[in-house]
Amino acid sequence: MFTIRNTVRVAIMQVGVLVAGILASGLGHRLSVVNGILLPWPAVLLYQYGVLGLAIPLGWTAAALVLRRRPEISDGLKALVVLSGILLVVALAAFVLYADVTPWLHGTWGLAGDGEN
Repeated sequence: MFTIRNTVRVAIMQVGVLVAGILASGLGHRLSVVNGILLPWPAVLLYQYGVLGLAIPLGWTAAALVLRRRPEISDGLKALVVLSGILLVVALAAFVLYADVTPWLHGTWGLAGDGEN
């Protein structure tokens, strides 16, 4: 279960979630500038510092590959490392969805300058 191929797949999923979230927060920022509203802090955090979040998959991948090379680490613990990467994908996806979908759910976008929310 703990192969380099699985490690790369999980890392690509982590990066993909972050990139999609950063792009979506950029769209939300653009719409907030056009409509003159404020974004919630998670969306602003993702927009301004989302690129720094790419260190998360890098750190997880580095730690997973270091643990993979150690023969004294049990196979159960190695499987737990892959599971932690998958849980990290789920946590990143939950944060990205919360940050990027919250403004849309609260009806904060007005219609093309009508002044209403």
